[in-house]
Amino acid sequence: MKYEPELENRGGRCTAARLGAWCAALAAILSLLFAVLALAFPASPWAGIEVYAETFATRQMLSMVPALALAPVTVLAFAGLHSLVTPEKRFWSLSAFGFAVVYTTIVAANYLIQLHAVRLGLLYRQLDGLTLLAIPNLRSVFFSLEAIGYGFLGLSTLVAAPVFSAGNIETWIRRLFVLNGASSLFGVVVAPFDFPMIIFAGLALWVIIYPMAMVLLALWFRRQLEAEP
Repeated sequence: MKYEPELENRGGRCTAARLGAWCAALAAILSLLFAVLALAFPASPWAGIEVYAETFATRQMLSMVPALALAPVTVLAFAGLHSLVTPEKRFWSLSAFGFAVVYTTIVAANYLIQLHAVRLGLLYRQLDGLTLLAIPNLRSVFFSLEAIGYGFLGLSTLVAAPVFSAGNIETWIRRLFVLNGASSLFGVVVAPFDFPMIIFAGLALWVIIYPMAMVLLALWFRRQLEAEP
């Protein structure tokens, strides 16, 4: 049987476009689900670890489940993007993929620490050291890691923006990617200055911008799939 690299390449591109579309759509859903659960089951205002332990319920951490799932899904979406772009744009797409991997590593560890070590520590009243890890404490390690992790996600969308340069849908993806990158990096800059309202405002922007960008990216993947002969 004759080996035909064009057919193999076409099959790989179709797979990347199909999986990329599903992952981008799922990323939009997961980011919205995170916001809904965070609003539905908020943690009590921080008044110390003892008070937090008394008022803690596992449902307060439910928003972390879609946030945890979002991380690898985002990596797969950017992997699909890198597989489909033309060679002259692959520096940007590969950089975006690399930053997405760093984001996933940081936030996955962050959320797993919360769901495992912090949750069990609260439930079993083993509170030593949890002050620096607890979510409601806006001066905790958790918030520092969140800022760093989502800063790398912002870098990922920012460097991916030049990939999109033609057509109406690509224009909007580029704009939203730049906005997401700018707002995320701004959050990293202001985090050390102890302005929690600015951080929450940035989160509110992210909940709007990122799902919109992922929906458009899913449509872009579908167009690439339809364009394949």
